[in-house]
Amino acid sequence: MRALPRGIGLLAAVAALGMAQSPAPNSEAADAAAFETVCGACHGTSMISDIRTEPEWEETVEQMVSIGAKGPDDQLKAVMRVLLRTWTKVNVNTATADQLPLVLDISETAAQALVKYRNAHGNFKSFDDLKKVPGLNAAKLEARKDRIAF
Repeated sequence: MRALPRGIGLLAAVAALGMAQSPAPNSEAADAAAFETVCGACHGTSMISDIRTEPEWEETVEQMVSIGAKGPDDQLKAVMRVLLRTWTKVNVNTATADQLPLVLDISETAAQALVKYRNAHGNFKSFDDLKKVPGLNAAKLEARKDRIAF
């Protein structure tokens, strides 16, 4: 992910004051709180209506920052983690192991196994091909099937 500009303002001060009562950093709850703080300051966070790629979301977040969204780097990274977990699609034939875990809800080990399998056997042509990767949970993949591109 490209570095996002650091915002300075009331939101950063409020976030710093609330650290003692906040969920653990990088947890889904902390990420969701940061998402609500940064994005919800300007518009309803329920207005997201489409699944995009990671670069498309990075561009959107950068655009929002350029027009006034504020938050320290850790909050902006949390916004991206929420978008990756919930509103991102990924091409399993081109993604790196680092790009797969949040989008597909798999472990880093499973993501590495997917890339290793792809490198050994060639590109995946279908969802059934993807299910052949040892260590992948087919039910988790099925739940995110609409977010997988080939």
